[in-house]
Amino acid sequence: MPGKVSIVDKVIRILILEDRESDADLMEFALIDAGFTFTSRRTTDEKTFLRGLVEFSPDLILSDYDLPQYSGALALAEARERLPDVPFILVTGALDKAMEVVGEILAGGASDLVLKNRLDLLAPAIHRAFGFGTGRLIPAGSER
Repeated sequence: MPGKVSIVDKVIRILILEDRESDADLMEFALIDAGFTFTSRRTTDEKTFLRGLVEFSPDLILSDYDLPQYSGALALAEARERLPDVPFILVTGALDKAMEVVGEILAGGASDLVLKNRLDLLAPAIHRAFGFGTGRLIPAGSER
């Protein structure tokens, strides 16, 4: 039986739903600083997000909550329907909004919620999502 390895040892495919380029940049910088090797696809709206779910086949989804014409809650529902085993982490800038929706988001199947001003907590959230949230630790020697 193959051993388990850290997700930091594998290239992971991350679908990012974020309307602000600077916030998406900060998420990626936080992952680089934490030692992740990844390829990402950025989406900014419902249409590109849904296309990314199908065409990009992500290992992980990072999503803003408040988007101009879409929401993290709707994105979560779509992701759960199409890719139920892929970890989904909500990344939001509004603490008050986070406190309002955290129960709903986690009950809807999100792996975690991270505040944008605490992106140092993104890497631990990802480790939890892969290690405990879905049971999807990547087996050693597996290829994608």
